[in-house]
Amino acid sequence: MEKTITVNTDDNSLTIEQRAPDKTVEGVGVSSDGFNIHTGLGWGVDIAIVLFALSIIYIGKKYVDRWFTMGKFKIFNEKDSQNKK
Repeated sequence: MEKTITVNTDDNSLTIEQRAPDKTVEGVGVSSDGFNIHTGLGWGVDIAIVLFALSIIYIGKKYVDRWFTMGKFKIFNEKDSQNKK
């Protein structure tokens, strides 16, 4: 908050002005420098959100890797590849 008090001694007047600071937009933004997150709850909450998102991505990657090693995701069957030869 920016406050300005002006006292004019010529005519004994008093002027008080108060201005609100520019608001930061809350949310997630992506730029060439990376990404910005503004929750309005402090930097600790911002870090917790980023760590949670990274852990979800890591766990998802592990599950996808496990599915591929188990053979559940095959692009084509081995029988089909032998028939094409």
